[in-house]
Amino acid sequence: MQLAVSLWVSGTPSSRGLKLDMSFRSQPGFEPALIKPTYDVANFGHDNSLPLNCLSGSSVTLTPSTATFVQVLEDSRVPIDEVDLFITDSDKMAMVYPANDTDFDTSWEWTPDMSAQAYQISFNFAVGMKVSAYTSGNFKISDVNVICKQIGGGEGDFTYLNKIIDPGMANMVGVAEQVAIINFSTTVSAKVFDKPITFQIKVNTDNATGTYQTGIIPLFCYLSPAVPKTWTTSSVLMHIHADLAHAFPIFRDQDNMNLLDTGIGL
Repeated sequence: MQLAVSLWVSGTPSSRGLKLDMSFRSQPGFEPALIKPTYDVANFGHDNSLPLNCLSGSSVTLTPSTATFVQVLEDSRVPIDEVDLFITDSDKMAMVYPANDTDFDTSWEWTPDMSAQAYQISFNFAVGMKVSAYTSGNFKISDVNVICKQIGGGEGDFTYLNKIIDPGMANMVGVAEQVAIINFSTTVSAKVFDKPITFQIKVNTDNATGTYQTGIIPLFCYLSPAVPKTWTTSSVLMHIHADLAHAFPIFRDQDNMNLLDTGIGL
């Protein structure tokens, strides 16, 4: 193989160009080395946004400007994440709930279409409680239980997360509404392909004499006043890397895939 490079240098007094010819030859019997391709940043991982939509049950309207909002903190700080946002001054939100006087408990299932490795799972959602008829006693969201599992088939399920969150809601002693915004992340190392991942959200309440509804808010805002403000969807965000398990059996072991991603040789 021969590579020739020509360089013209102009501007000599005689106005003639000088041509430099540099040739490179590969040694006989040598071939170009096999080099791992270099990709752009997007190829190193992909963020999947899975909306927590729910059609089962009923829906009721909440009014942000008159509701009580609480955002759950992480280590006394406001958690943030990359989520889809839009701005509107709407003063209505829909809450999906199972039935009157019944706590919310719903599971979602995600089945990927190719072999991949999940490294981070983030939850960004809002739940609410509405007291539509009040007689006596205290009503509030007492805690929210978030469970993430991988269905293992004959191997049994594997639990990646089982987190109980106390949003710190105040008691409602009349007809009222309250909203808890929850955002947190957990680091995992989960191989996903033929084993779906499930996400379960349970809202537990303190309730007394009256009628209440509690459920998830698929589309919610971060502020209560009836002014232009940011809105987003209740969703699970998963950071995943495509892996080579479909092509090379050795990568069907997630520990080997982790070594590849960390740059450690197999």
